[in-house]
Amino acid sequence: MSDMSVLLVDDDPHACEVMQLVLRHHNVPLTVVGDAETALDYLKSNSPDIVIMDIFLPGIDGYQALKRIRQSSLLPSGRFVATTAYYTNDTEQEALTRGFDGYIPKPFDSSNLVAYLEMIAGRSQY
Repeated sequence: MSDMSVLLVDDDPHACEVMQLVLRHHNVPLTVVGDAETALDYLKSNSPDIVIMDIFLPGIDGYQALKRIRQSSLLPSGRFVATTAYYTNDTEQEALTRGFDGYIPKPFDSSNLVAYLEMIAGRSQY
């Protein structure tokens, strides 16, 4: 059981469904939005502990959205985890270099997902 809250920014219905099932099982509050603009609006009045953001989103991509969030100080203490189904061997390093705190490839590995998120949020050792 966890006391962290998560915002998932993803336009892939299957990925959202899997994340919802896993986090619900662990009693982790989750909000799901389908694009970066909606996420930016959400963050104006909400402060999730972790934002999991797809890199390839419609409109503003995950990298651009993270840059806007960091520049605007919308979520100064929040942690950001990149995700994508379209990755190479360099994707994780690029995501970390561009400001993400973590990276989860799709499809999600549900067996250690919550433990990884708790580690990123600073709530446990992974």
